[in-house]
Amino acid sequence: MRNYTQRRRNEPYARLKIEPTNSHPLLRLIGDKVKLRPADSSDLDDLYEWLNDPEFAGEYGGFSPKTKGEVKRLVKNAHNFIIQIRADSHKIGLISYYSVRSDYLNLYEVGYQIRPNERRKGYTTEAVRLMVDFLFTTKKIERVESVTDTENLPSQKVLEKNGFRREGKLRKRFYLDGDYRDEYMYSLLREEWYRTKSL
Repeated sequence: MRNYTQRRRNEPYARLKIEPTNSHPLLRLIGDKVKLRPADSSDLDDLYEWLNDPEFAGEYGGFSPKTKGEVKRLVKNAHNFIIQIRADSHKIGLISYYSVRSDYLNLYEVGYQIRPNERRKGYTTEAVRLMVDFLFTTKKIERVESVTDTENLPSQKVLEKNGFRREGKLRKRFYLDGDYRDEYMYSLLREEWYRTKSL
């Protein structure tokens, strides 16, 4: 893994503030409205409540209740970050990155969920920006991607505001409530991210 203090020649640093935490000394990502940190054992009760709430999953996410054991395993995965309001550290959601192809390791997919009463406030848009900046600044990758239901307009806006491009429709890719759903594939390449940071 490339250290976040390293960069390619002529590549700008992300506008990313990283502060230490007790368990993750380089992983508290600070924005204007929100901050991100890796999930830990202090989040077990919140995550258990969220992930067993259909409203948190949303109408396009698909609801699959989690056991305490499953939530504990999720917390142990360093790729899962808690979204907090910067001003008061109130926990409002979850954002994650993960590998999607074993034959091509230079990409990650990002996914995010936020509490219903905290949606449409700009928090998710900034959380995605922080995560993308973190990934391109610290990982040797060329691409970040995300998929969203074709009818999930708020999620599409989050991605588009962060410079993601819609690449195409993935037909009947997701099964939800007795129906096969289409999804859009979005992606952001390193050179595209680089241009936005050079402005």
